[in-house]
Amino acid sequence: MSTIDEEKLSTEIDSVLHDNVPSSTRGLSALVSLDGKVLYQNAFGQIDELGFSYNKDTIFDLASLTKPLVTSLLMCRLLAKGKISLKDSIADIGLFGEFPNLGKFTIENLMTHTSGLIPDKPLYTAGRDRRAYLSGIEVEAEKATVNKKELYSDLNYILLGFVLEELHNKPLDTIWKHEVAEKLGLKNSGFNPHQSKERIAPTEVTEERGLVWGKVHDEKSYYLGGVAGHAGLFSTASEINRIIHSLANGELLQRSVWELATRNKNAHLGGMFGLGWMTKVPVPEVKSESFDFNGFMGEFSPYGTFGHTGFTGTSICINSDMKLACILLTNRVYPTRENIKNLRLRRLFHNTVFLNLS
Repeated sequence: MSTIDEEKLSTEIDSVLHDNVPSSTRGLSALVSLDGKVLYQNAFGQIDELGFSYNKDTIFDLASLTKPLVTSLLMCRLLAKGKISLKDSIADIGLFGEFPNLGKFTIENLMTHTSGLIPDKPLYTAGRDRRAYLSGIEVEAEKATVNKKELYSDLNYILLGFVLEELHNKPLDTIWKHEVAEKLGLKNSGFNPHQSKERIAPTEVTEERGLVWGKVHDEKSYYLGGVAGHAGLFSTASEINRIIHSLANGELLQRSVWELATRNKNAHLGGMFGLGWMTKVPVPEVKSESFDFNGFMGEFSPYGTFGHTGFTGTSICINSDMKLACILLTNRVYPTRENIKNLRLRRLFHNTVFLNLS
């Protein structure tokens, strides 16, 4: 990698982000780091009607970034300790016997989105507790065929969250706090944030809940108490960078486990998921239904780059060879989820970063 012109990098990123506020999002926070060292960090935007301004320390609802940063990470820690195997099925572990159709899913099926479960289901309409959610997933499990396709599904990670709670005999938020937040000294990351609303980016104005601010946006997580394996984590750009650096340097996971988690395991299905992470790989002749989800990384990120996105407008993009992490936390769902212009913004942001570092 050639010498980095940090001033040029910052100027060009600023230009891209500034030009997209407020058209793509009312506000955002962005960070680019190399081997944990911050090369760029800035924030833009405000919500005048709420008297809210975005800054580098704004806490965002990360939505589906919960999948890799909480659920996959905690599963990988159990894998590294020899507590589970990826080939273990729910039946092998002896869980949820009341729901026999769940027994066929392996940990790997759920982590790599190869369970055959449908992408989404409003599980809370039948009840707002774990049993109701398991019952709703059980109905879909009866129809699901494993190992036949890659299909991204919240249900996979909701179920994994329940598995983690059973194996630890603790709530998911408590597990993550003990296993990750406390180990890394994180003060602004967790479920059901305790900080004042003025520090947290508001999300959507909804008909049922009104203005969602300081509470999780995702309905399935909200009606489960704000704690679920697929959504519910809140954090800042700086603390996400801390988590990523700790993973990359072997602090939270052995390097071999981290490499396994971030490598495509679904090539045989025309897919691109690792253990909770989307990977950038050559386009196969026949693509999975989820394959194009990795397009947010842009045209200039090399093969082997990986990351994830969140419905609220958040994303992480990482390249281990370059020791590079790009964190873009936008607030595209305020005031409505109909705004999808952040999809283009992600590509422009990552293109700018990778072109400047190539």
